[in-house]
Amino acid sequence: MKAAVIGLWHQGVVGAACLADLGFEVVAADADAAKIAKLSEAKAPLFEPGLDDLLAKGMASKKLSFTSDLAKAVAETSLIFWMFDTTVNDADESDLSDVFAAARAIAPAVQPGSILFSSVQAPVGTMDKLAAEMHEINPKAQFTTAYTPENLRLGEAIERFRHPPLPVIGSDDPATLDKLSDVLSGLAPKWHRVSLRTGEMIKHALNGYLALSLTFANELGNLCDEVGADGKAVGDMLKLDPRVGTKAMLMPGLGFAGGTLARDVQTLRGLGDAFKIETPLLDGLWRSNQQQNQLVMRKLKAEFGDVTGKTVAILGLTYKPGTSALRRSAAIEIANELTANGATVRGHDPKADREELAGLSDLDFTLDAYAAVKDSDAVVLMTPWPDYKSIDFAELKKTMRRPFVIDTAGMWNHKSAEDAGLTYRDIGRGRAKKAAKGS
Repeated sequence: MKAAVIGLWHQGVVGAACLADLGFEVVAADADAAKIAKLSEAKAPLFEPGLDDLLAKGMASKKLSFTSDLAKAVAETSLIFWMFDTTVNDADESDLSDVFAAARAIAPAVQPGSILFSSVQAPVGTMDKLAAEMHEINPKAQFTTAYTPENLRLGEAIERFRHPPLPVIGSDDPATLDKLSDVLSGLAPKWHRVSLRTGEMIKHALNGYLALSLTFANELGNLCDEVGADGKAVGDMLKLDPRVGTKAMLMPGLGFAGGTLARDVQTLRGLGDAFKIETPLLDGLWRSNQQQNQLVMRKLKAEFGDVTGKTVAILGLTYKPGTSALRRSAAIEIANELTANGATVRGHDPKADREELAGLSDLDFTLDAYAAVKDSDAVVLMTPWPDYKSIDFAELKKTMRRPFVIDTAGMWNHKSAEDAGLTYRDIGRGRAKKAAKGS
């Protein structure tokens, strides 16, 4: 079966490669010609384990091709996968300009009976607006719309596309639901069916709930630090209760970053504003998360009084392990705040996108973690890449100017670090007060 995939960054490239591997004849399109040129060489726009190999396999089998002509991509198929990674502005609000520009581009070429199947993370009601705009351009266009809540975690995207943990299709057309359930049966034996706007709302609800869990764990961890309790152990014990569950996100640390959860929290708050419904829980969650991400600066100032003139090494720059993406990374935001306060910042990351790094003039990036740490006053572990698990604490102590480390991810063993002579700080494990008392 032929399929078009429109919008190629993370989820679109993963989707195109996986659909081709499933046997679809895929034409993948994006208006960015430079991106298409790179993809035509089987090079994904960002790191995802196994993705380049899957692209090469699809192209070798002739099941996968790329084009910058969006109208051409949809002209020979009735199945259109709408897979943009929605950008967000500095307030974490969705920017849908590329999405609607693409809709206008394909409107004249969309085939009768087509299905526009979206996994774009966008405010509820977007698909209706998009369809209305396409019909304004092409009143004779005959197509239906459907939505599925995208859930492709960076670093695990291929596996999650092949085995979706949330197999839901939202559409107001029963025939569309039947067809999509049938053609996608190779991904999930059963697709749960809901209305179009219910499908869109599920994505907001899921990310809002995850953001709430993270924020609760962080606030709990902050209290644990003050009373000498272990916030991780508290979270682990809560997971034993079946009403909570083993996979609940209850590990204290920094606030959520990257824009994914933030976008949906902002969308839900925006719906409250639009319909004049108060959202005090979401509003409080938002404020709490903003404050949580100031925790690194507060810990550094508690140690040094002032960071002016200090050199801080940040290990891990991407917003999570398993990706090369830096946009909206908490590590980059902290680096910017440090430099604004007069500190010198060095950074290391095993996979960070080199082109994105080139635009960070205030960050001295090194290819070696120990080179980043040399002569530093503090080391901050941000992104818990497995590479950092085996770091040599004795070597850190030997090369640093002052042996102060902050482990925001709870990756390192505090006793091993302290035995090596490091002053060790983490988040939510109840050690802050003990350290202050010298115990």
